[in-house]
This record gives sequence, C-alpha cells and structure tokens, in this order.
Amino acid sequence: MAAEKDLPKDLEAIRADIAALTQTVGRLATDMADVRATLKRTVRTAAKEAAEAGEELLSDAMKLGGDTAEAAADAARAGVSSVEAEIKRNPISAVLTALGIGFVIGIIGRR
Repeated sequence: MAAEKDLPKDLEAIRADIAALTQTVGRLATDMADVRATLKRTVRTAAKEAAEAGEELLSDAMKLGGDTAEAAADAARAGVSSVEAEIKRNPISAVLTALGIGFVIGIIGRR
C-alpha cells in the first residue's frame, strides 16, 4: 500500500523531470542555433578578409613586377644609349669590334 501512495508522487516527479529535460533540450537547441549563426558569420568574415588580403597581395606583386620590368627596360635603354654614344665617339673601334665578334661567331658556327 505504501507503494500505491508513492505512485502519484513518483509520477509527479517524473513529469517534473521530463519538463526540466524539455526545457534543457530547448535551451541547447537555441544555443546551438546561436553558435551556428555566430560561426557562420565568423567564417564569412574570415573568408572575406582572406580574399581582400589575397587581392592586396596580388596587387602589390603586380605593381612590384611592373616596377621591375620598367627598371629593366630603363637599364636596357641606358645600355643602348651608352653603346650608341661610344660608337659615335669611336666609330673605327666600333666597326673593328663588330668585325671581331662576327669573325668569332663565324668560326664557332662552322664547328
């Protein structure tokens, strides 16, 4: 008989436990949704920042490459100008040098 008297109390305790578990599961579901939303925003922001950093790095590399190419072209123009100036100052030496280089190339080309 004591067990029959405890049955309503036990059922009420079980109902209270189920209600508490339901609330806990509901809070966990809400928290997981919040975590998922925060993670999504964080990943989206990180991806955007990474893309911007990549674009900036590419831009810097292209600018550096352009500067290097421009410097090489300037150096080549300066070299050509220097050779032209030397030819104008010493035309005979320039012709003899060109003949010598042509002769050496001709000998190497025969072999």
